[in-house]
Amino acid sequence: MNKKIFKHALSIILILSILISTILVADVAFAKDNAPKGFEPYYMRGYTFNVPESFKQTDSGYDNVNHLNYMNFKKGSKFVNISLDRHSSFTKNQMDIYSIFTWNGLDHYKTSIAGVSGFYVKKNGVKSFVFSSEDDTIYIKAKGVKLSKVLSSISQKNYRQHHDREYDFDDDAYYESDVYDDSFDDSFDDASYYNYNW
Repeated sequence: MNKKIFKHALSIILILSILISTILVADVAFAKDNAPKGFEPYYMRGYTFNVPESFKQTDSGYDNVNHLNYMNFKKGSKFVNISLDRHSSFTKNQMDIYSIFTWNGLDHYKTSIAGVSGFYVKKNGVKSFVFSSEDDTIYIKAKGVKLSKVLSSISQKNYRQHHDREYDFDDDAYYESDVYDDSFDDSFDDASYYNYNW
């Protein structure tokens, strides 16, 4: 590779890096502006949850037994626990039909919190809220925190019928580049087969 091409490639990479960094910083700033006062935004699979700044994140990760992503926050006896079931069998469209949803042996009743429709119950000071957005189901347990503030930055979406369960936005970078490479290779294969001139 000659120096001129290398300089152009390096310039393009630098410009793309700056653009991506700017977008990420703007996204974080927007999320912080959207969070209620005294709350910090946290992300899980494209969803933004607001948690009090005074709470400490005690745990996060993936539960292999229950197949859930989770984040846990605590301050004294107060807490916020968020779990997310990817590609759940309870889609948003299906949950809209029900009036009661049973989770951990408790009946949750249909309601809307901060514009998010789902199922809610409060027992012994612990609030439980379950809802779906597209084909992910989110389970929230909280004590000493207003759920409306935790949920205020979430946009709930209906399940898209054409949604492919095999791929989701977490896999975009992987499969889009792979599809592009395959289609590009195929076009050259087709060209050689049909004797096209490029």
